[in-house]
Amino acid sequence: MLVSRPDESTAVLTTGGQARGRLVGGNLDTIAACAGWALPRLEGAILLIEAVAMEIGQVDRQLTMLRKAGHFDGLAGVAVGQFTGFKPSSGGLTVTDLLRDHLEMLGVPILGGLPVGHGEDWRPVPHGAQALLDASAGTLTVPWLRP
Repeated sequence: MLVSRPDESTAVLTTGGQARGRLVGGNLDTIAACAGWALPRLEGAILLIEAVAMEIGQVDRQLTMLRKAGHFDGLAGVAVGQFTGFKPSSGGLTVTDLLRDHLEMLGVPILGGLPVGHGEDWRPVPHGAQALLDASAGTLTVPWLRP
């Protein structure tokens, strides 16, 4: 089980609710690169995203492309890991502001603050396993994952 950490910047994205589904995703740059040829269908899945040292505009373009191409249609929930090495835009927009704008419109439970990615004290996560995202409790439970 992974527990949301309040000290992770993405923790502020957490909504409420629960979602069950296959855990799919990982690094946002890799997910976007796979769109159209190797990205599996995400209908009914819990999408896990994290990123490191990208420009905010690049994150915006990737999320916009994935959403407009229909890759987010039917998602059960979104698990957000570490977004590290990001500086606010010249207008003061932070990566968490941008993520909130993109993810809230999906209307699914969102759990942020997960220790997954390229930050400090990260944890590995088995992809493809059935998972339970409980945004209200702040947990992501994957059967193979030890506490």
